[in-house]
Amino acid sequence: MGYDRAKKAALWVAYPMHGYYTSGSAGSSSFTKDPDLPSEDQMGGTFATTYNRGHQLPNADRKVSSLANKQVYYYSNMTPQIASFNSPIWAALEGNVRTKWICSDTLYVVTGCHFDGSETTATDKSGQVCPVPTQYYKVLLRTRSGATGKAVADCTAAELKCIGFWYEHNTDSGQTPATCACTVSEIEARTGLTFFVNVPTAPKSVADPSDWEL
Repeated sequence: MGYDRAKKAALWVAYPMHGYYTSGSAGSSSFTKDPDLPSEDQMGGTFATTYNRGHQLPNADRKVSSLANKQVYYYSNMTPQIASFNSPIWAALEGNVRTKWICSDTLYVVTGCHFDGSETTATDKSGQVCPVPTQYYKVLLRTRSGATGKAVADCTAAELKCIGFWYEHNTDSGQTPATCACTVSEIEARTGLTFFVNVPTAPKSVADPSDWEL
């Protein structure tokens, strides 16, 4: 993850998705501080307002073991997320990642939150004041067939596919995976980040909805 201590949030969380990680029945674990970060740089509990503690790497994506599930409940993996955005708007995208787009080859995911300068704040029960993200995004990379048995770094551009999703953090129910799809390059331009740097053939400037059944 790329953690911003001032924002008390990870600006991005990168993780692999495969059936191995979603198999099992572990969780749900208890929310807790990340032992690798200073306590004062993390949120500290529930919010008295309409915000959830929104997972960036979802609980359901790490059911394989108690340890894996415990780690997604670290506060470093949380952001203050509007409850009615968290579910069902954002949850619909998370469900597609977990069911439609996962494959025998690994699906690579980066989930992030963005602050455009107009963010508000929310105070948790411990008194921590946490900036509220203005946007959320995901970028995905996998092989086209999903069953090459090859590392993505060894694939040609023709063997790979990418897509991005950019959501405004609000309760607009018109936001769906289909309406929020874009290229990875577009999200790079908005965030100033560079994704999939170890895969120079990744087709980041292409996002074909038909490739992802949108």
